[in-house]
Amino acid sequence: MQPLDHIADLGKQIIVPHEIFDSTLQFLDWTWHQIARGEFPPPFSSLEEFQMAIICSDRVLWSAAFLRSPEDGKSPYTFWEYQEASLRDQGNTLHQCGFETGKTREILAYMLFEIFTNPNGSGLMTAPQSVHTLEIVDGITDQLSNSPSLKKCLIEHRKQPHHFLKFSNRFELDIRTCGHDGTQLRGVHAKTFCIFDETPKAKNDKIFTEFWGRGEPGAVFKLYGMPDGDRSCMHFKLCARAEGKIKASTETEVVKGSPTDFTLYKWAKTLQPAPYWTPDRRRFYIEQYHGEDSSGYRQAVLGEWGDPENSVFPWKKFEQLLKDIREYRCLKIFVDDSANEISLYGYELRAPMVDGQLGKPEPVTLEDRRVPKGDFDISREIKAFFSGIPGLTFLGGDLGFSQDPTELFVKVVIGKVHRLIARVQLKGVSYDQQADAIDALDDVFDSGKNTMGLGLDFGNAGSAVVHILQGQEQYAAKRYEDRLTGFQFGSTYDAVNEDGEVIIDKHTQKPVKLTAKELSTDFLTAKMQRQELEYPYDPDIMLMYPNHTSRQGQRHRIFKDLDDHVIDADRVLTLRCLLPGHEEEDLFACG
Repeated sequence: MQPLDHIADLGKQIIVPHEIFDSTLQFLDWTWHQIARGEFPPPFSSLEEFQMAIICSDRVLWSAAFLRSPEDGKSPYTFWEYQEASLRDQGNTLHQCGFETGKTREILAYMLFEIFTNPNGSGLMTAPQSVHTLEIVDGITDQLSNSPSLKKCLIEHRKQPHHFLKFSNRFELDIRTCGHDGTQLRGVHAKTFCIFDETPKAKNDKIFTEFWGRGEPGAVFKLYGMPDGDRSCMHFKLCARAEGKIKASTETEVVKGSPTDFTLYKWAKTLQPAPYWTPDRRRFYIEQYHGEDSSGYRQAVLGEWGDPENSVFPWKKFEQLLKDIREYRCLKIFVDDSANEISLYGYELRAPMVDGQLGKPEPVTLEDRRVPKGDFDISREIKAFFSGIPGLTFLGGDLGFSQDPTELFVKVVIGKVHRLIARVQLKGVSYDQQADAIDALDDVFDSGKNTMGLGLDFGNAGSAVVHILQGQEQYAAKRYEDRLTGFQFGSTYDAVNEDGEVIIDKHTQKPVKLTAKELSTDFLTAKMQRQELEYPYDPDIMLMYPNHTSRQGQRHRIFKDLDDHVIDADRVLTLRCLLPGHEEEDLFACG
């Protein structure tokens, strides 16, 4: 369909594509002969009105009629074939795109269509950075200047402190950056649509709390972005839920407040026709991103999440460690001081039947209740929730205080395989309660034998809890001074392999020096390569391990310190298992 220069041209001849015009007549039970006699379906009285109604009911047709190609400002505004279903979608949509696959083109067409077909409406468009919003603002102004039918409709364009556009049909459009916490979106009340571009770049969940609140009832939400490998971001969680990978039992934690009925569209560059995608272009991108299996290629070309750059536990390798561990349970305890209550949420993992076959295990809630603080006994709750199993067990803990969570792991060692069987997360609990929680897990999984090894992060919280366990009379019978080892991640010492042999630098002929965090990470990655680790399909674990990254510092590797509490608990457990401390320096001892 060619661009429409004058609306009056609709009354001179049939401009709407033949197949669409014909299907519309069939739907209305009307005939070509009636059209030829000048008879039109009610309430239309002319060919101009009838064609305008058809065009204004289809975003693809409307764009072709009223918009112009940004390349020359004259030719029709076109879309790739894979975009048309998304553009015509009337509901909430998510877009997981490779680069240069047409998302900006669609955003512009969608917004302009809604602006000119919804009098008295209002919309919001946002993005993390001004460079993203300016591209949209420039696109709108270019389209208005290129289209004879639309250029006079913009009656106000305020550029400070945010872009605000008002049109002659009283539609109002706010275009704002979201800022670091979303507060810049306050004051907007969008009745028609809320659009978020470059969504994966928004890392603070508070941004989305504000974004969801900007849409009034009936507003449509549309989110666009290229994956960056960050599985902790909201866009990944929304896409996972849209694909059914996040179930109802965990939805409230990861996407609180968001609409629930998104349709996911995936646009890879491989969907494009020649010359945009050819064997030569494919080879060019493989060389540019250093292989088809690289994170850059998977994200930019295929539109897949891949791994973050320098992932410590790449997903393709980590997912091979995920097993159906029937004995695994997780208990999360949160002290809500504002309500003077304790929140307890516990679950196990069970595989559902899918088409007569067992699917991947999913969380099944076992505990979900709140109890008054005065009635709470953390030791009693843990002993009632977990059950011991036979075997050689180890406990690891990364300890925190206030809102900095404490993570406790229990693993059973089967030959060379380390299997995770229990996890406890604590928030807002005191040091005494953390000591009670560790002691309760010891009661459950050691059964009074005093053989289970314990490793703790010997930071501020860890040192306080260790002194409680090793110094108070009530724990004396447990012999924690012999079984519990503290590790300071920043301390440096001789690197050893899993057999305890010191690793010698080939150039200096001296022992290699590593921090405790580096050594424990090397142990874990080596066991991952040999598939000597087994983890459950816990959503938190599947999220945090592949998202954990590192970079090279001046002397040592520097690891991402966000959402690393689970991994740090695993690190100290692994160090305690492989380095018991009997023949190591005092660095590994707590007291």
